[in-house]
Amino acid sequence: MGSFARVYLNWNRRLLLEPWLRYRSVVSIVRAESKSNSILDVGSGSLGLAYFLRRPAVAADLAFSQTDLVQFRPPVLPVRATATHLPFRDASFDVTVSVDMLEHVPRENRARVIRELFRVSRDVLIIAFPFGKLSERFDREALAMERQKGTAPPWREEHVRNGLPSGETHDLLLEIARASSRPRTVSWFGQEGLLGLRLRWKLLQIVRRDSRLYGAVFAPLYALHARGPRRNAYRRIYVMRALGP
Repeated sequence: MGSFARVYLNWNRRLLLEPWLRYRSVVSIVRAESKSNSILDVGSGSLGLAYFLRRPAVAADLAFSQTDLVQFRPPVLPVRATATHLPFRDASFDVTVSVDMLEHVPRENRARVIRELFRVSRDVLIIAFPFGKLSERFDREALAMERQKGTAPPWREEHVRNGLPSGETHDLLLEIARASSRPRTVSWFGQEGLLGLRLRWKLLQIVRRDSRLYGAVFAPLYALHARGPRRNAYRRIYVMRALGP
């Protein structure tokens, strides 16, 4: 086997395209912040913001993969915690981030989780999650087919069982931001177009993650689909910034 083939296969095995896409916009926002000395990533798993940001961060989650922590060496301080009771003082972190975590929380607990994220955040809070009826429809359709094939991932089962955040979560975020002890601006945008997501999902039924062709097929698609905000997006990203010192 030639050296080029060995380099390619090693690169192909280590690809993390899905989490890279999830965190890409968040990484850009955090890097642009001048006050981001302390960072918390809630619901991060083992390979969250710190890995793609290439900066240390506290990572709070229910569990961490020791294999990923050893293999990829993300610069995280892992803390086992539940998002409904974060073990940190008020305003502990300059930047607090939560990406694709809220949809795994039962609806009745989401308000408590959001309030906890606001509580521990000092300057910037970024919350991202699959949003809306179109995204929920995609998850239901994908899950139905995955169940038929016996390949349904547990995370998608949770998406469908809990229901994706929608208008009520949007209103809740605005309400909590208004009632916050520090006034905050709130902005949001769509990320990861549903059309591109459907295309990748269909291709993944043919070119599996463990295929040698995976990187060659999917890396260009992810790079294309990561570009810019999307109107019909699977995910919505909210950015809350505190006003004043």
